[in-house]
Amino acid sequence: MDRSVTHSFRSSLLDELEHATNRLIEGEAVMKRALGRLWQVINDDPDKNAQEEEVVVPKREDADSNVDEEELDHRFERAPDPVPNAHKLFLTSYPENDTPVLDPSQFASPEMQRDSLEKALATLRELQDDGREYVERLEEIRESLGDARSQRDAVWGIVREKAVEEVQDTAFSAVAD
Repeated sequence: MDRSVTHSFRSSLLDELEHATNRLIEGEAVMKRALGRLWQVINDDPDKNAQEEEVVVPKREDADSNVDEEELDHRFERAPDPVPNAHKLFLTSYPENDTPVLDPSQFASPEMQRDSLEKALATLRELQDDGREYVERLEEIRESLGDARSQRDAVWGIVREKAVEEVQDTAFSAVAD
């Protein structure tokens, strides 16, 4: 048999491609876990204590009676904070009419910080979507490699059968002469 035919059917290229594809998919799994953990941290409210206090809902009659300021303050403390968790985690706040703890020249204005944060989070969401699509394409490639391997193995089996038949025919012809 021709060496080029033998080399093409015994090539380890498909094995190497499949191994590389699997490694790329595994690498994307690490990125997926990291982004998943980031979204989990962002969704957790950093202001809540580890053990949440039991919320007591006052009776309607009690709410209609005289309510002192301390109780009102306590109710406001229990109200959900409308500020997104990501802003609490990543933005530097400036106290109003107060001296900032850090030098304000080192940080962008609150509006610029917010815009930058929103752009960064949008970019991370796009990255996550692109990663998902990338993994889907890699899985399609891996399936195609498996199909190519099975086709190659089938063709190689036929080629070997034909080669054996030719060798047997040549041997019978040599014996008959």
